Amino acid sequence: MLALSTARSTCTRCTRKQRQLFSKSEILTKRVLSRQFASTSKSTSSSSTSSDGTTNRSRWFGRRIAITFLGLTIPTTYFFLPSSPGITPHLYSDQTVSCTKTISPQHKLITVDIPSKSIEYFMKPFRRDGSLANSGIERQQSQQDQQNQQNQQGEDDKKEWEIVIQHMMIKSPDIQIERPYTPINDPTKDDQVRMVVKRVRGGEVGRVVHNLKDGDQVGIRGPIPTCSIFPNRYDKIIMISTGTAISPFLQLLSKLPSQHPPNSSSISTPTAAPSTVNHSKPQLHLIHSLPLEGREDWSSSNIDKSFIPCLQDKFGDQLKVTRINPGFIPKETIINSLRDEVKGNKRNILVLICLPPMLMRPLCGDMTPNLGQGPITGILGELGLTNDNVWKLE
Repeated sequence: MLALSTARSTCTRCTRKQRQLFSKSEILTKRVLSRQFASTSKSTSSSSTSSDGTTNRSRWFGRRIAITFLGLTIPTTYFFLPSSPGITPHLYSDQTVSCTKTISPQHKLITVDIPSKSIEYFMKPFRRDGSLANSGIERQQSQQDQQNQQNQQGEDDKKEWEIVIQHMMIKSPDIQIERPYTPINDPTKDDQVRMVVKRVRGGEVGRVVHNLKDGDQVGIRGPIPTCSIFPNRYDKIIMISTGTAISPFLQLLSKLPSQHPPNSSSISTPTAAPSTVNHSKPQLHLIHSLPLEGREDWSSSNIDKSFIPCLQDKFGDQLKVTRINPGFIPKETIINSLRDEVKGNKRNILVLICLPPMLMRPLCGDMTPNLGQGPITGILGELGLTNDNVWKLE
């Protein structure tokens, strides 16, 4: 019995030792597995970190290449490729002067062709407030077809169409200054702008223009709106100017359609028979000062079709031209032109004035410092005209 109990105790001890050994081996196995998993996760995280770093480095390198490429190509394009040849109102471009004519010792007539991509700025002009003007494109197109013009004449008279007087800006390449010059022609018909430039003492841009020859380049931008009018609203339009200030009115008369066929003579009569006048289009009166003694009267020459003699041929009796002596505008001339208005006849009259300040002041009052119209005073104010009848041009 003693031997049997001793054997049982011995077996129990062995079993306990085996269990202890098994539990220890299990613990060791778990530790090894946990260490292996930890090492695997570390390697995985390190590999992912290294891949992210590689991706970031590649992105940075790509951006660096793009910036370097742009930094090299943009200056190269600017210096070696030609600029856009179009004429725009907001950007200067170098345009070729196709023709230059010296029309007096102080005046030069220059011609700049309008690129086809820029003609739309003249065909669809903007007003001073930035809105699109009703420039009567249909009317201009119908004039190209004589048969359609006659058929549509009555309908066109009923339409309220608009004419925008425009000017260009020319700059000096030596010192960055610019000056406005008004074309004397209708660019939509001629595909070019023709400008009369006067050279004055100390005028830098005038000096540059007077040194230009055929084929030279000139920095120019435009067109820029000067003013806009609705001719069909008025029975009479009076234009008062002196010197090169006649340019806006030459442009206006070039854009206005005539109501009479051209006359064989360039001399217009003061009045027309009431039966032959179409009052749907205004009567025109140009009051222009003669040049100073010894100066050439370039506006009365036949050098250009937009000068006074050709315009008289175009309008016939519809246009009256009055030449006055240099100096202040005579009150009698204004009263004679406004005779019906003075008598109280309710006629719609528009007076356009382009004069130096010293001549404008006694006639209608100064413009405001910011080139606003200001009140109508002087001779026109005494005759009862208001800002509804008068427009001052700089």
